[in-house]
Amino acid sequence: MATVTDIQSKTSDSFTQWCDGLTFNRFHALVMALAGVILVFDGYDAQIIAYVMPQLVKEWHLSPVAAGSMASYGFVGLMIGAAGFGTFADRIGRKNGLMIALILFSVFSGAAFWAPNFQVFCVLRFLAGLGMGGALPLTITLVTEFAPARIRAKVVSAMFAGFTLGWALAALIAMIVIPLLGWRIVLLFGFLPVFILPVLKFALPESVRFLASKGRHDEAIQEMRRMEKAAGVPATEWKKESFQTGPSQPHGSLAALFSPKLSFMTCLIWVTYFLNLLVVYGLATWLPSLLVKAGFSLVKSYSFGMVQAIGASAGGFLLGWMMDRFGRKSALAIAYFAGGIVIALFGTVSSNAALYIVGAATGVFVIGAQIAQHVVTGELYPTNIRSTGVGYALTAGRLGSIVGPLMGGALQMAGVNFSQYFLIFAVPSFLCSGLVLLYRVNLRNEGLETVHEILVSAND
Repeated sequence: MATVTDIQSKTSDSFTQWCDGLTFNRFHALVMALAGVILVFDGYDAQIIAYVMPQLVKEWHLSPVAAGSMASYGFVGLMIGAAGFGTFADRIGRKNGLMIALILFSVFSGAAFWAPNFQVFCVLRFLAGLGMGGALPLTITLVTEFAPARIRAKVVSAMFAGFTLGWALAALIAMIVIPLLGWRIVLLFGFLPVFILPVLKFALPESVRFLASKGRHDEAIQEMRRMEKAAGVPATEWKKESFQTGPSQPHGSLAALFSPKLSFMTCLIWVTYFLNLLVVYGLATWLPSLLVKAGFSLVKSYSFGMVQAIGASAGGFLLGWMMDRFGRKSALAIAYFAGGIVIALFGTVSSNAALYIVGAATGVFVIGAQIAQHVVTGELYPTNIRSTGVGYALTAGRLGSIVGPLMGGALQMAGVNFSQYFLIFAVPSFLCSGLVLLYRVNLRNEGLETVHEILVSAND
């Protein structure tokens, strides 16, 4: 990694190397913290539906099919939001797109407090899902474009751990509030993100890479000045010429993800997302009922969700450290393989202690691997299509989140037993490990532009 002296000696035509060579400082901490807080709220709003559903079913006399469709409306919104906002942000910017996404999921999640019936509730969850899905690729993209190269995986994965901490927060608030005040009150917490909008407006920077790619050089120079001040280095004489990024590139589009040099990696990334989220939601949807049938009495406790979410947050950071230390392929392949083993072990648990230990381990290796996967996806694509690429990868994953529960129901109808169910769901995790081994190179510590060049040159 570049030292302060090295950074100072960089010429003005290497702003990307200058950014990648910085040591982690309060500027990076601010970006990571603001993005992480957004994801805490995003994760809370995404997960709270699981804790209010039993009360909704009872109050509105819903059939199992109708109850399941409530979650589906949110998933569809997440899919459309991830792809739509990903493409949108490659046109209007990461910061503006992120603020619009936050307004959407905050307003409509909170408005569900007043939903008079099932139909209105589903519409509000769909609209909130658009914003929830949109915030995911934009936080990943923004933090990826600012994080120092040497610790990019740790920074991105630590930031995204905010999403799973939001899951844990949803469980904690539901556990305390719902028994006392009912299910509607927990939805009011959805309005809270609106109050951080002024902070985002004035404190959250726009990506310098994005600004340079759009020819907004004066704004790029302003952001560089903020970074210099935070790093404690003398100001460089940045000029418009310092931010030339080559010929003008087209806006983000789906077709650009399948250009000859990107198509192979795009396919690998999409299938990996699909399979892993198939596992995550195939287990999460049916695990309570499966464990009840197996004789467990505490499986519906909110505390199990908290344990798994905390394990996921810790696992994401652990895998981020491994990726920076040993490379992306090595860490991810090990994580997915370990996830397959842990899922298979789920079919053998016979005590509450074992249940929580294995549950925490699935958080570390299965959900944690999903967090770490975002690092690779954020690095793969060039600036002009980066948020588009991340958005569509998340959309592919959301397809898996729809197929997983359906597959789980079909397996139970087919009569598979408790241990067989988990053995079958272990297979996609092992497949993810194999797919990662097909990734072009085992990258670590490279600058973003270098990462893209290495990946595409592997096709030559």
